[in-house]
Amino acid sequence: MIKEKIVFWSLLAVFISIVIFGFVSQGKKKEAKDALLQDIEIATKKSRAQKKMIKDSMDFDGIKAVDTIDGYRHLLKRSPFFRPRSETEVKKVEVVPLKVEPKKPLFKYKGRVMMGSKVMVIIEDQGTGKSLFLQEGEAIGDFVVSRIGEKDVSLKKKNGEEIVLRAVKKEVKEEEKKKTELNKTLK
Repeated sequence: MIKEKIVFWSLLAVFISIVIFGFVSQGKKKEAKDALLQDIEIATKKSRAQKKMIKDSMDFDGIKAVDTIDGYRHLLKRSPFFRPRSETEVKKVEVVPLKVEPKKPLFKYKGRVMMGSKVMVIIEDQGTGKSLFLQEGEAIGDFVVSRIGEKDVSLKKKNGEEIVLRAVKKEVKEEEKKKTELNKTLK
């Protein structure tokens, strides 16, 4: 039991000394930290003062004046790659817009399809290359299908312009007849 008391009191003394040492070292640590922060603050103030001194000693207006093309005029005169132009050489040219006539729509009547009681036509828009199935009243571009006949289709524009498209087969046959007639007359 005596050994236990001796061990207990010695450990208690060690514990108390550790606690006291911790408090003392924390105080010194705080002092060291405060001293470091003050040193950093002094260094930044010195750096800012040096930057301000350098900035005050520079002539930014003079640098900006040289930074224009007029500041380099003598160098450009000597350069083999660039020749400075005088202000009198520049001529103003008036731009005249060209009158562009609107393109006429190019449609081809490909055929007619009957789906029960519905009659639809196949029209190819040659501008885009797309073929569309249309009924009366449906639009293709600025035009509306106004009438579907046996061998032709009527398309109307809002301003009243009307286009009549004939079946492709008939157009091809007529062109072939004209070509054969020309060939016969040439021979």
